[in-house]
Formats: sequence, structure tokens, C-alpha cells
Amino acid sequence: MSSEHGGLNFRELIKAGINPDKVIDFSVSINPAKLPRSIQKIINHSALYRYPDSRNMKLVEDLSAEYSIPAEEIMAVNGTSQAIFLIAAAFLGKGKTALISGPTYSEYRDASEVYGARVIEFNAKESDNFHPDINELKKIIRQEKPDVLWICNPNNPTGSWLNEKEINELASECSRTSSLMVADEAYRCFSPPGTIPEKPHPEVLYLHSMTKDFCIPGLRLGWVKAPSVIIKKLLDFQPEWSVSAPAQDAGSACLNKIDFFEKSWEKTRILTQHSSEKLEKIGLKVFPTAGNFILVKIGNDEDVKNLSAYLWKNLIQIRDCASFGLNGFIRIGTRSEKEMDMLIKLIADFIRHKGQNKEK
Repeated sequence: MSSEHGGLNFRELIKAGINPDKVIDFSVSINPAKLPRSIQKIINHSALYRYPDSRNMKLVEDLSAEYSIPAEEIMAVNGTSQAIFLIAAAFLGKGKTALISGPTYSEYRDASEVYGARVIEFNAKESDNFHPDINELKKIIRQEKPDVLWICNPNNPTGSWLNEKEINELASECSRTSSLMVADEAYRCFSPPGTIPEKPHPEVLYLHSMTKDFCIPGLRLGWVKAPSVIIKKLLDFQPEWSVSAPAQDAGSACLNKIDFFEKSWEKTRILTQHSSEKLEKIGLKVFPTAGNFILVKIGNDEDVKNLSAYLWKNLIQIRDCASFGLNGFIRIGTRSEKEMDMLIKLIADFIRHKGQNKEK
């Protein structure tokens, strides 16, 4: 009942006679906090009777003020997925090369291939907790001279992350080969302090997801931080009115309540860590994470399918990581403490029943 990227497949649910609101969805990774009513009220009163500002200047200026970044180095997008395709349109094409640090989000490959680029993917090893080998990546950059390097930090779905030294090393290598380094930081707000670099590298293009930060996936909102010359080029490829008036208003309203969301991010970090520990206690292999999700090794592909079917009896959905090339793994998006404990109990029951069946 899920889509390729997680989330609910509403058409299939309706065909099956299931109310989507009854499904507990752990397959997505967004802020589990509820949107404050004051922000909802602002969204409800957005000006729907006129076209929105194509350059999203109010939101851009608010982002500039909040993060102390020049406005000309910022652009708002219809979710980071739009930004990924804009980058591919502007910097990739036939005869171009994209290098992906994997296993990771499939949209980097999809966007690169749509525009005809050759794609090289260098996958981190499970034995290294899926932490990329920076020296190997640098070697590939020197050899292949990719036009674009795609990095997700912290990485989806593995939860692994690169520190400031590693980011700087890759950025320096990309500078020498005239490669554009893209760092997708869609989950950075959920990262423990000190894991993800606080200060952006001046030559790196960064992606940020307000959709995930503020729990507004229905509005689709993100932003890009990059040198002004890159922002200008991306804006040439962005369709007008990409970001709706309600989305722009929501973004500004959320920034105005940043203290509320910072507390929610900290709460989510703590809950993610505690849930990881509980999953380890029931005998599962859990990988270190700097995101608001947990990568768990269940066994093989059949085990994952059986667990998914077992949980679906309770209208609970998890993310099968086979689409990331990780057979036998699941990703669990952090929700409320009550929901996390319920899920872990059900997984423990599944493991116990599986063990009893083996003994028979």
C-alpha cells in the first residue's frame, strides 16, 4: 500500500476500502510534531485568489534572516525533489557524468538519467555501518571528474553521516575537477549537535527540506543554498509559481516559530535513540543514525515481506529498503513514543512467532 518512495498509496487504499487516516505510517521520515494551530490558521488564510510570488521573496528573505545567508544564495522550491530535477536539468545531460554516494535516495539517479547523464554509484559497505570511504570517493572524483556529485547527509536510508573534515575534503576534490557537489541535508535538523557541519562550505550546493522539518508534506516545500551564480542558473530552469501561496506562507510562519520546532527536533532525536536501543534489545541489528529514522536488518527479503504483512494486519506500514538495493532491511521513521513502543512490541512478537515456527 506504499509508493516507491514510502508514504501511502491513496488510490490502492481506497480501492481496498481502507481509510488512509487509519494507517500508522512509519515508512516516511518527517517531523512527528503536530503543526501549531496558529500556523494552520495562517495557511487557511493564504491568498488563493491571486498567483503567488514566483521568486518567493518573502520566504527567501525570512530564510536569509534566520540562517544569516545572503538572499541571492537562496531559492525556494516545491520540495527538495524539484530541486534535484532542476540541478540535473541545469548541470547534467548527454555526455555528462553523475557520481552518487550510495546506497541512497533513488531520485538522484532518476533525475540524472532522465537528462541522459552517465551514472556512477559508489556504495558504502554494511561492515562500515554504511559510512562512505572518503578516500575511495576522492579517488573516483579524480578519475571520473563527474559533473555532479550527489551526497545525502545524513544519508537516507542508512542514517550515516559525514563530518566537517570529510565534507571539506570532498568539496576540495570537487573544486579541483570542476565538479558540482550537492549535499542533500533534508534530515539535518534531526541530527545530534556536532554530527553535521554547522557552517556551509561556500562551494557546495545544499538542499533543505521544510516539508520534513516542519511536518508539512502536503504543501511540498524546500530551499536551496548555493553560490549566487548557481542559484541564478537554477532559477532559469524553475517553472513560474512552483511554490504555492499556502506553502510560502507556511514556511515563513514556521520560521517565526522556530523555537517550537527546535524543541520538537530535540525530542525526536532522543526518541530515535531510545527506540534504536529498544530494537537492539530484542535482538535486531540497528545501524547508527543521525536522522529521524532507523535502519534495521531483519534477515532476508522474505523476512521483510512477512514482517510487512504481519504489521499490515494492524494497518501499520514500514519501509522495505529493497528499492535502495538493501534486501532484508527496513527503515522506520520516528513517530510518537506510544506508536514507536507499539511497533517495537509487534516486531518482537513477530520475531518470537518466527522462532517458534522454526522449532516445530
